[in-house]
Amino acid sequence: MHIRKAIGILLVLFVFAACKKEKDTLAVITVVNINGQAVENVKVRLYPEPSIEGANQGELIDEVEQFTDAAGQTVFDFSSYYELGQAGFAVLNIEATKDTLSAEGIIKIDPEVTNSETVIIQ
Repeated sequence: MHIRKAIGILLVLFVFAACKKEKDTLAVITVVNINGQAVENVKVRLYPEPSIEGANQGELIDEVEQFTDAAGQTVFDFSSYYELGQAGFAVLNIEATKDTLSAEGIIKIDPEVTNSETVIIQ
């Protein structure tokens, strides 16, 4: 009888864990000028860089790019890269360019939250 009860409990726990919905994993990049004003139509590129040359880094996040909106922001959705239970996620380089202006930075992407970083373009 105890074995049936234990199997039943394990089955309930398994079903509960399988039904857990992951939250979105987002990166919001804000681009401002040296006066702190939002800059629109800036091309923002996020890209990974392996920490050890030639080492097997698993599946890296693909390079992505988008343009900022009127608020100087662009939102990247990395939810499809995250797997429930995964430890750690990614650190990505930020490159922002518009005409002759540019900015660089780094953003740490934590899973299932909105991660934000601001860069100053000059």
